[in-house]
Amino acid sequence: MEKLLFYTKMNFGIEATGGIKNKVLAQKKAFEDLGFEVDFFYFENKVIKIENKQSILEHKTESKFAFLKYLFGGFLNDISIEDYSCMYVRHFLTNPMFIFLLYSIKKRNPQIKIFMEIPTFPYQFEFNYFSLIKRLELKSDLFSANYFKKYIDKIVTFSSKELIYGIPTIRTDNGIDTDKFGIIDPPAPFNGKEIHLLGLANMQKWHGLDRVIEGLSTYNKIPKNIKVYFHLVGRGDELQNLIDLVEKYKLSEYVLVHGFLSGKALETMFSTCHVGIGSLGMHRINAAKGETSALKSREFASRGMPFVIGYQDRGFPEKYPFIFDVMADETLIEIDSIITFYKITSAIPNFNKTMNLYAQEHLTWRAKLENVANNFRDK
Repeated sequence: MEKLLFYTKMNFGIEATGGIKNKVLAQKKAFEDLGFEVDFFYFENKVIKIENKQSILEHKTESKFAFLKYLFGGFLNDISIEDYSCMYVRHFLTNPMFIFLLYSIKKRNPQIKIFMEIPTFPYQFEFNYFSLIKRLELKSDLFSANYFKKYIDKIVTFSSKELIYGIPTIRTDNGIDTDKFGIIDPPAPFNGKEIHLLGLANMQKWHGLDRVIEGLSTYNKIPKNIKVYFHLVGRGDELQNLIDLVEKYKLSEYVLVHGFLSGKALETMFSTCHVGIGSLGMHRINAAKGETSALKSREFASRGMPFVIGYQDRGFPEKYPFIFDVMADETLIEIDSIITFYKITSAIPNFNKTMNLYAQEHLTWRAKLENVANNFRDK
């Protein structure tokens, strides 16, 4: 059995990273299901961990310097990197310390294959350029990227790029753990009186949820028989801007802000809502034309909830009946069109089970990473 080191520089001790944590753990499980022995590298606040099925190696750090020293190479004193045939890195804003880590690994184990996952490319649009620290991190990342091709064998990407930083890509798209995000009971049949929309996200500008609020403002200017409620679930940089927009249009009766939800509370929210709102602002980061794939769309599919998106998603066939595509631009979302969409899709017998079955057959992480596993094994 081949041994794989899954390296992620992510703090799993922060509640807000829960969605990404679920993704990474599902990827780890997929590699195990595909026949790899996986050692999983991550940290929780000041504790850096290397975990496998048998044990967990923990290293507690007391200072920032000690943390960085161990994160970018010190851990190599506690494991035998020579035993690994593969390393899978989830991309973060990199730096020269990371390049030195790659150099150290390749020096000790020249045969190891190192793949880096860069889901969206270019990814620089995702970051706040107004922060001095973030601008410096981006410059460091850009400088470090010049050295990727010396040590990284393949880039795993959800974009359509064949080369990134001069490195050949393996193109796939986002998957999901269909066991963890199982089918839900749909809400009561549409009664012609009200419909509930679910905006579930780590609120960022590229989710484009403001387009729905703008649409609700226009929809409510003329009294309607059908009341439409928009539930915002999650936190993030964009949340306050959305709240300000709700206040501007006096929509607090119809746009309900729930904050972060998980467990039973989140399940209840899913069972309350009729239509999921996916990412509607990918064009804002130049990623609307097949250059990315959103986890949220896959969760809606696995849950059995029809949904709205504003980008090309290669994970679904053309004319997939449970997706309502809107333009990738700044126009407001026409609420009447969403209502019509739901009336049509909800009339399809067992629509939620059909969606869940598609997710099980096509959207699992095992299916998405099988080609990556095959590339690791190619001699």
